[in-house]
Amino acid sequence: MDGPHGRFPAAVASEAPKHPTNTIASLPYSPVVFEGVAIKAEYDAEEVTTSDLRSGHTYWTFAGHRRHIVAAAIDRGTGRLMTVWARYDGKHDMTEAPARIAMLDIRTGKVAWDREISQKASVSEGFWAPGILTSALIQIDGKVVALDPGTGRTRWQIPDNCEHAGLATTASTVLVTHVCQGDETVESYDATTGQHLWSKTFAKWWPGRDRARSLPVRDEGLDHDRVAVWTRQHEAVYNARTGATLADRAEENPTRNIDLAFSGGIQVGTCWTNRAPKGVTGICANDVLSGRKLWAYWYPGKDEEYILNTSMPVVVADGRVYSLSSDHNGQIADRLTINDTHTGAPLARIPLTLPSTDALFQLDGAGHGLVSLHNSRPPAEPDATDTVFLGDE
Repeated sequence: MDGPHGRFPAAVASEAPKHPTNTIASLPYSPVVFEGVAIKAEYDAEEVTTSDLRSGHTYWTFAGHRRHIVAAAIDRGTGRLMTVWARYDGKHDMTEAPARIAMLDIRTGKVAWDREISQKASVSEGFWAPGILTSALIQIDGKVVALDPGTGRTRWQIPDNCEHAGLATTASTVLVTHVCQGDETVESYDATTGQHLWSKTFAKWWPGRDRARSLPVRDEGLDHDRVAVWTRQHEAVYNARTGATLADRAEENPTRNIDLAFSGGIQVGTCWTNRAPKGVTGICANDVLSGRKLWAYWYPGKDEEYILNTSMPVVVADGRVYSLSSDHNGQIADRLTINDTHTGAPLARIPLTLPSTDALFQLDGAGHGLVSLHNSRPPAEPDATDTVFLGDE
């Protein structure tokens, strides 16, 4: 461990920004932000670095036992970062056992615990594991493993037959989504004990399996131990512990995209409607349980539409909905729009001037005084801007 150097940087603000016209930072990598630091933890790197988000000064650096990092997860409740390290065998495209897991205190840089695990670490398709709540989850050596976040001891493990099954969490459960066998199965486990709670199969939601790989079933843990499961044409909400159905409905004429964001019983996503002489796109919000439409906001520009090919078209934070729109066929982020989550009222419309016209910047999150924009296209140059953070003046 090298550091910490100086005082721990304070967060930019306590809540998401209201009128983010100021560029707080532009970085050549994609960090995770915790309070006032940017955490640089990237697959196959030899070290993790935290830096002051505003100044760029290094706060601390941690190197992992002559291994490379293969996965990480953040515990925002305790301010800790879990890192998984392994030696990589390039000849056989796999990691070597044993792997090592270190839990780091983000504010001090100290190691809270450090454990060796006698298994190979999976070559990750998704580097960041779900945020740590009741248990810390890793996918390793063909298994989903739940660790005690306070000690690092293994609480329970189950086979990961799909190799990188999808994971989601609620306050007391872990949801595992299997998509490799063509049955789109979601299973729920108790986060502490690993007890299997229920299993549901969603293959019937897609009559033709040829479309399931491009438009798979999605799920996300909600508040009050609920889970939402959806496709573009069907959606449901279940009690995450019992599997009881709280809502289940099909979209007869789907006019929304598959990516949704949830907050306080409201689901928000991009949508469209047909108006002469052409279709119009915007943001729509529904009640999670009843499905009742709460509001729709249509982008007013003549050629304005939402950004295309994005995994996060909208972000909801602190009672505000953030979305990016384009005047260039969805290929360039020209404008950031902020709406009230409950009413849809437009709160701000901010023109954007981003570093490169060759980049496709997409929303990556909002909170603590920041809106994060990430370039989804591979940078043309090594030091090209990858992430931009906007904040209030």
